[in-house]
Amino acid sequence: MAKLFRVVKLNDRFDTQVYTFLLPNKILRDLSPDVYSKDFVCGYQKWTVSFVKGERHLGSYLKLQNISPGLICKADYSFTMVNKEHFTKNETYIEKGCEFTSESDTKGRKTFVPYEDLINRTFMQVHGDFLVELELRNVVSSLDCLIKIPKDQQSRYNYNQKLESPYFGFGLFDWSISLFPNAYTTEVEGTVAFQLHRHTSFDHLCNVKYQVTLGETNSFETGLLEHTLDAAGNGEPYVVGIPLYAITRGRSSLRLRIEMFSVASVSELTIHVLSRSRNRVHLYDRDKQAWLLESDTSGKHLAFRLYYTDISHVPRKFTRYVNFNLSVLPINPDKPAVRAVDGPFYRYYVQEDLDDGMLIRTNIRIDELQGAESEYLTQDDQRLLVHVEWIDSQLLVSPTYHSLDDVARVHKHQMMREILALQAENYALEKQLYSYQKSIAKTSARGRSVSADGERQPPLPRNMRRS
Repeated sequence: MAKLFRVVKLNDRFDTQVYTFLLPNKILRDLSPDVYSKDFVCGYQKWTVSFVKGERHLGSYLKLQNISPGLICKADYSFTMVNKEHFTKNETYIEKGCEFTSESDTKGRKTFVPYEDLINRTFMQVHGDFLVELELRNVVSSLDCLIKIPKDQQSRYNYNQKLESPYFGFGLFDWSISLFPNAYTTEVEGTVAFQLHRHTSFDHLCNVKYQVTLGETNSFETGLLEHTLDAAGNGEPYVVGIPLYAITRGRSSLRLRIEMFSVASVSELTIHVLSRSRNRVHLYDRDKQAWLLESDTSGKHLAFRLYYTDISHVPRKFTRYVNFNLSVLPINPDKPAVRAVDGPFYRYYVQEDLDDGMLIRTNIRIDELQGAESEYLTQDDQRLLVHVEWIDSQLLVSPTYHSLDDVARVHKHQMMREILALQAENYALEKQLYSYQKSIAKTSARGRSVSADGERQPPLPRNMRRS
């Protein structure tokens, strides 16, 4: 089995994540089977990697698990066999803009690394295993479908019920969109509206970012939407402001495209932050693991301490990686939430008896919480509304891990990108210099040919001219 060993998020605009797998050396044996990994989550989809043996080469493949019909997942990925001596000796191949569908859910190459190179080029690590890095970036899932419109719905005076899109999977949830052809608002009558629904896992709220496009020619685009779906899985209705017949233009079907960018489960808590005897609250993440949140008002600003109370349930010889964020919601729902300082946060947990907790700070001053006109505490029971957002969770094979390990790894990937950028820039400058040299050579050759024909002669020196 290919064991997941390390996970690094580069925190760039492409949301790049690097997964390092331990590949056993038994794959070099003649009768050994192919090697597969367990499922892991990246880009809010479930993936697995496999290493397949050929006659002379080892192949590497990336597979998208349980993809819904009609869903398209685009991603850039690369496989790297890590060399023990120097990163310039790594074996890498890169694929960009790959589309994973239910008909084509596996991508890769069957000629990743020759067996001879695995033995002779110091790819084998100290303990005899191989390190393989998978880099995934630009992962975007989208559903493109046609919704049939009944004839009675095509009239501008019809007021029937909603239309439904097919179900699709994203972020380990099942989703769909309801389309209301004739919605009513205080400003517009008979306009189109839609609503996003989550059909699984109703024990948490969730924050979702998505974009919807309606129609084909002169289509309507919503832009990036950020909604919080309630525990029942219903999102906030979005009013398009255009009648259905204006979007379909007489067609019997409506093209719907939805792009899903992110989703995160949210634990909603109310806590007595000013009471030392009631300033704790229990919560659970999306993996059913228990946590404890405690408020801290000892400083000038409000802070929290998050404890992993189920830390003793982490499997032995494993490390649990957890990525989360925290925000405080004002009483007025129109005001934005106050996110914690330096978030999102991540931490690695190994099996222990007790967790010492992680300190989370905010910019909310303590004096803003005191008084009858506080923007954050409820008037009746002085409670504070807090959202804990569970972004990611992975189980790694090695228990000896620290967050400081990621610093060198992130720097390494940054330096490699800088080197690649400098190489590309140097190559472009060399091409430009070569074109300049060619143009200069052509100009010089043309000047010499003109002089030989006598059409143009260089001027005589001053002492040789006739007076």
